[in-house]
Amino acid sequence: MKPGTYSLLILSFFCGKFSFASDTFSTIQCGSEISKKLIGRHVKNEKVVAIEARHKSLGLKNLGMDDISEGLLAGYWMICGNKFILLEDKKFLIHDVLQVPDDSKNLVEFTGKCTIHNKEKSELIFALLNKEDGVASLSANSAWIVDEKKKLFKKTSTDGMRCENFSSAPPP
Repeated sequence: MKPGTYSLLILSFFCGKFSFASDTFSTIQCGSEISKKLIGRHVKNEKVVAIEARHKSLGLKNLGMDDISEGLLAGYWMICGNKFILLEDKKFLIHDVLQVPDDSKNLVEFTGKCTIHNKEKSELIFALLNKEDGVASLSANSAWIVDEKKKLFKKTSTDGMRCENFSSAPPP
């Protein structure tokens, strides 16, 4: 064996061990660009309580997950006091991240189809809707098209956009 071969083997062992030990949130620090640090990482398939316990310093809290379309998941996390939506594929690879304001007093989160000037749009929309009582649809405060092919959030205009008010439906 060549003289440098042992050093290379030892180095690759430790580098491999380090990357195995890190997880989705290991590079995150409060105050950093959290969204950018998450894109391209995998969310490990392990108990959420274990992930949260490992990252107490981030105030990490799993808020749930939705299957939003064929092949796409939305993972909702509280990180450093802010709410994030992680757009993931079925292998839990994070393709895009959206930080959303936590204004539950005035806004309602929505994922689905909306209308723009009374015409139904075919795109999947994630929107923050203005709370209104007693109406079948709510106006959008801010909205993003979920590009299902590119697996990205694309900011879109809310002019004339209305989305179904699920909170106004009578209980079953």
